[in-house]
Amino acid sequence: MEPLLGHGPSAGAGELPRAGWQAEALPVLRALAADEPSVQKLEVAGSAAGDGRVLDVWSDLDVLVTIDGDSAPVAERLAQAVPAALGPLYASSRSGDGREAGVRLVLADLRRIDLTVRTADAALHPPAQCGAGGLAGIAAAFRFDAVLAAFKAARQDLLISAHLALQLPRHVLVAAMILRDQETGTRHHRYGSTEWNVWPERLGAVAPPSSTLTITASIRHHAHVLQDLLAVHAPDLAVDDDPLHRLLAAVDRSAERQSAPSARP
Repeated sequence: MEPLLGHGPSAGAGELPRAGWQAEALPVLRALAADEPSVQKLEVAGSAAGDGRVLDVWSDLDVLVTIDGDSAPVAERLAQAVPAALGPLYASSRSGDGREAGVRLVLADLRRIDLTVRTADAALHPPAQCGAGGLAGIAAAFRFDAVLAAFKAARQDLLISAHLALQLPRHVLVAAMILRDQETGTRHHRYGSTEWNVWPERLGAVAPPSSTLTITASIRHHAHVLQDLLAVHAPDLAVDDDPLHRLLAAVDRSAERQSAPSARP
């Protein structure tokens, strides 16, 4: 079917969507939701929920749909209907926990629409924000992946070792996100801040993990960054990383012995 907003995209080649596209797309989304018998209401969330003055070219359209029934099939039908109504789909991602299903859509003209479909029960009992328990889990996952990456490097399984080592900066960033949410009391951040942007900056101060020694260096560096982050914002979750550092030192010694030239008789 033809896009309901006309026969052309809302942005030309190489351009971002034009200002005001969110207000134009909203009636289309309301019409699509109205075709679903289980939908109770549709609300606009995020920056588009205001008077529009804070919207810019980077803003997406967040829509919250409350239903009576199973959220997943409704979310999937809407995910299929939106590109048919508004234009071709470029990329998408999905998430859900049973009571709530999320679909994030990027159209070919770079308009971004986030659909959250939740049951009425989920609306009455929203999930708690990820707190200290979640942060402790992230720190534990970091240490487990760090140890496993080091053992894989010792066995010269650089493929899996590098894969695990690349997980470590992601763990650090998730920990920083949780801490920022706790500090600000929200999971919605339109802009970053100098204070929190320092943590991803620090992750770039090490070479990519591609050999045994660069993998151990990467593990060691990210372990220090995580420890510093926790020391500043969650000191009760900081632990002694001596076991990890002893393991890394042993892996380094093993790699250096293997790369050393053989002694002549």
